[in-house]
Amino acid sequence: MTVCDKCQGRAIIYQRYSGMHLCQAHFDQDVHRKVRESLRHSSLFGRGARVAVGLGGGRSSATLLYILKNLFSRRRDIDLLAIIIDEGQEGRAALEEARALAGRLAVPCVVKSLSPASGANLPDLALAKKAFSCGSSFALKKDLLERAAREMEASVLATGHSLDDEALDIFISYLQGDVDGLFRLGLGEGQVPWIKPLRRIPEREIRLYAIAHGLGSLDSHSQVEPLRAEAKRLLDGFDLRHPGTKYSLLRSLERVLALKEAGCHSSPPRGQSL
Repeated sequence: MTVCDKCQGRAIIYQRYSGMHLCQAHFDQDVHRKVRESLRHSSLFGRGARVAVGLGGGRSSATLLYILKNLFSRRRDIDLLAIIIDEGQEGRAALEEARALAGRLAVPCVVKSLSPASGANLPDLALAKKAFSCGSSFALKKDLLERAAREMEASVLATGHSLDDEALDIFISYLQGDVDGLFRLGLGEGQVPWIKPLRRIPEREIRLYAIAHGLGSLDSHSQVEPLRAEAKRLLDGFDLRHPGTKYSLLRSLERVLALKEAGCHSSPPRGQSL
């Protein structure tokens, strides 16, 4: 039997990037620690907040709501709300599962329909549905969630993006030389700030946590655009051979954002003009 490196109990996971075997209890603690670290990094919860969580039927958003509910259970100055998007008949099972979880956790929820009446333009509806189903295009999804968050007077919008999601977006931005894309991956600057509390947790660990706690079951297997699929294959392969690569990409983004916030700019070599 493989044992936990912290307590000698039965290990349920080996983290290649940390070299640690962890039991269920210490694995849960590690997940919660990473979420708390992301929340502290956002600097949005010092004096309370009204947090809107984008909730679907998948494991990532279910895990996010479950963890936030537990972490904030003693914070009377923080309110949790769930936003569920009704995609019509195709997303009926996910809708019901999301509603059930919100009820189980006693978190108030609203359901917003992905339809012309919701305020989306007709030509955008097909693209919006694709964005919700595949998880690869965040712009329309964020726009719809942010609109609902404003209506609910939320001060923060939280979504269940994993380390894999974040690292892939960073990787693609580097490949395309898209500096503005990197800046957009930071804390959202819209009317409702956007945070991703699971961004330090690998997708594999989110799935394991969700299974252990009976959360979600409807992970998406929809097609993604060719560039994203190819980039994911390359990044996953490199991370397999060099554990910790995805964390390195996340740290690089955080350094870039810190330099931007500090107003640092590179200067031309002495003697050269712009």
